[in-house]
Amino acid sequence: MLTDIYCKDTYGLFETSIVQQTAFWSEVKKKLGIESIAIDFKCQKEYLKQDQNVPHDIQSDVLLVIQRLDRNHCIAYVPYGPELSPQQEFQGRLLEELSESLRPFLPKGCIMIRYDLCWESLWAKDKSYYNEKGEWNGPPDKKSQELRFNFNTQYWNLFKAQTNILPSNTLYLNLKPSTEDILGQMKPKTRYNIGLSKRKGVEVRHAGIDELDVWYELYKETAIRNGIYLH
Repeated sequence: MLTDIYCKDTYGLFETSIVQQTAFWSEVKKKLGIESIAIDFKCQKEYLKQDQNVPHDIQSDVLLVIQRLDRNHCIAYVPYGPELSPQQEFQGRLLEELSESLRPFLPKGCIMIRYDLCWESLWAKDKSYYNEKGEWNGPPDKKSQELRFNFNTQYWNLFKAQTNILPSNTLYLNLKPSTEDILGQMKPKTRYNIGLSKRKGVEVRHAGIDELDVWYELYKETAIRNGIYLH
């Protein structure tokens, strides 16, 4: 499925609308003291979605962010990659083959590769996962996802993470109903927090680059209060 796999300079990453898979993102991580690796590869066209109609094998690449756990161990994190979209039945197989191909380029002591995929969910077109309003209920339980993803793989070694780092779904909010109806569909805690924000005088507005420092102070205050890692 994959050929011509080699490591390259992160500045050689192909242009893409996925910012987490760009040379810019690698540079951002570098300034934070985080190492990244760029790997180039080719994928045979017959494994790709038919809407990616190309006359030959397609060349692509992937950016891996190396996250240190301690002095001797790390994980390789692939944010929103690979960008290629394989046919559904080959998704697990591509991830498995790509992972095995990446192994020689990873640091010694790398214990796993984590992917936050930007692919369409395997259950996005399954009508049984929609409610009577036509709204998607989300994917099945963790075990069912693992079973489906490992289909067509050799080692059955793909596991669903307990949580997502990056957003895994696109949320569409219908703004046609009244504000009361929209709030009524939210969880009680969400409605409470919105009401509390109003009572506390919180105002949401557009701001320019000149107010970036104000935004960062709010971000820093929130991060410290909630124990979030501060960039």
